Amino acid sequence: MATPIFLLGMVSLFTDVSSEMIQSILPLYIIEIGGTALALGIITGVTSALSNILKGISGWLSDKFNRRKPFVVTGYAISNLSKPFIGIIPSWQYVLGMKTIDRVGKGIRTSPRDALISFHALKKGKSFGLHRSLDTLGAVIGSLIASLLLFLGSSYTFIIFFSIIPGVIAIILLMPVKEVRLEDSASKFDEEKEVLDEKFSKSFFKLIVVLGVIEFASLDVAFLIIRAADFIPDEMVFLIPIFYLILNIVYALFSPLSGHISDKLGRKPVIVAGLSILLASCIILAFPFNVSMYSGILILIIFIMYGFYMAFVDPISRAYIADLVGKKKRGRAYGYYYLSIGLISMIETVIFGFIYDNFSFTWAFLYISLLLIICVIIFIFTDFTKIIAK
Repeated sequence: MATPIFLLGMVSLFTDVSSEMIQSILPLYIIEIGGTALALGIITGVTSALSNILKGISGWLSDKFNRRKPFVVTGYAISNLSKPFIGIIPSWQYVLGMKTIDRVGKGIRTSPRDALISFHALKKGKSFGLHRSLDTLGAVIGSLIASLLLFLGSSYTFIIFFSIIPGVIAIILLMPVKEVRLEDSASKFDEEKEVLDEKFSKSFFKLIVVLGVIEFASLDVAFLIIRAADFIPDEMVFLIPIFYLILNIVYALFSPLSGHISDKLGRKPVIVAGLSILLASCIILAFPFNVSMYSGILILIIFIMYGFYMAFVDPISRAYIADLVGKKKRGRAYGYYYLSIGLISMIETVIFGFIYDNFSFTWAFLYISLLLIICVIIFIFTDFTKIIAK
């Protein structure tokens, strides 16, 4: 595997140590300071939408200027230096503001980074799988640190601010990664099949729309975290970051495998399998359970299932995009992809949070389950082989 891909994976690893120290406890922190499920949906939806809109812009700009690394460095710096301050003021509106700055950084870096990975990759499915595996390993470590600090009696605010240490390490590790200019690697890409070159086809945009449907029918992990609090005693809240850790271990272990399988058997069956696993999880979460040892085991199983869902869907969707576009517009293609899922996810999380607060968690999870059934049907009956062959 190419060294630049490993370095980018290590940058993502340390960034995710920082991010997931926060993410594993942030929904609980928001509820503690007086936020609601709707407030959580607004924070998640708005920041995700902004991030993904910026992914679209940065992808286009990275192609226009034929430079990726400046966008990647700037994005990682903004995120890793801003998010430790999320917990300074106990107000969900303040959290929204600081989380927005963090997501601006993510939006700036992601499309150029994915383009950079695809340029260095020999096998795109395997390379994206490795990158996501290292990224998720960082989430495992971050969750473990958060759980340990909670067990030792640390406050949510302390845990959030402590995340600055791995964030700074990530910025330092990024410096040796080499830029890739199109003209500098022409010989490598001359042998690569150009599916699309000067223009994107209608089939490409059709795929973007369908992949966007996946996002609308997804369940944000923040809602899984607050739902998990209903399955365990209050004094054992430190177990939630552990559950989140296990989720990410599953994701880390199976992302490379799912990428390899998709390279061999195709992207579609892997994505359908992931969506089906999420559907089963959401149906279970729609039912009330009394707190007991068995409810604790059940929510652990659901976190594991969610890890499989992420491993089967997240890296494969990105590899799908690389299958369909040529080297000249790959950054822009990822930009369009992230733009579509950003706008869709904002609507989905706000609707879910509204149903959760104003009706019940049962109706919220049944709502997602219905969307997932529709999404699985779409994927089963859509012939993506014609798109790939085009």
